[in-house]
Amino acid sequence: MRAPLMLSKSRIEALSDGVFSITMTLLVLKLEVPDMMHHSSNEEMLDQLLALWPAFATYVLTFLIAGGFWFLHHLTFHYIRHVNGVLLWVNLLFLMSVSLLPFSAGLMSHLFIHHVSQYFYIGNQLAIALLLSAHWLYAKRKDMHSSDDPKQISQLTVRIYSFAGVFIVTMIMAFALPAWSWTPLPAFLLGALVFEIFRR
Repeated sequence: MRAPLMLSKSRIEALSDGVFSITMTLLVLKLEVPDMMHHSSNEEMLDQLLALWPAFATYVLTFLIAGGFWFLHHLTFHYIRHVNGVLLWVNLLFLMSVSLLPFSAGLMSHLFIHHVSQYFYIGNQLAIALLLSAHWLYAKRKDMHSSDDPKQISQLTVRIYSFAGVFIVTMIMAFALPAWSWTPLPAFLLGALVFEIFRR
C-alpha cells in the first residue's frame, strides 16, 4: 500500500504570510481621501474626515482581527509537523476567505447601515474562523501536530474555538437584532479576544 504524501509546511507558511501581508495592506486602500476643495475651511475638512468614521473603525477592527487570525494560524503551524493534501486544501480555502477581507471591509465601511453588508462582513470573518477551526481540528484528529506541550496545545484550541464562537454570536445578533448588530459590543468582544491572544 502506497504511503500518503506528506508535504513540507514551509511553503504553505510562506504563502500564508504573503496572503496576510498583502490583504492587511490592501485594507488601507478602502480609506478614500475626501474630495475637498482647496478653499475649504478647517471646520469643513474636519467634518468630512469625521464623516469617514465608519471606514476608519472598520479598518482598525478588520486589521486587528486579521492580525489575530494570522497569529493563531502561525501558532498552529508551530505545532503542525507535516501537511497532507486535505490540510493543504483546507488552508487554501482559509486563505481565499482571508483575501476577501478588503472587499467585505470596503462594503461594510461604505454601506454599514445596510444589513446585507453587515451579514457579508460578519460572514466573511465567520468563514475564516470556521476554516481555521477545521484546519486545526483535522490536524489534531490525524495526529499531525506535536504532542510535546499538551497544555499549550489545549490553550491554542480554546483560542481558536473562541474566535469562531464570537463570530457565531455576532452573526446571530445580526439576524436576530439587526438594529444592534453593528454596535460596540461585538467590537469590544473581538478586541478583547485579540488582546488576549497576543498577550499570552
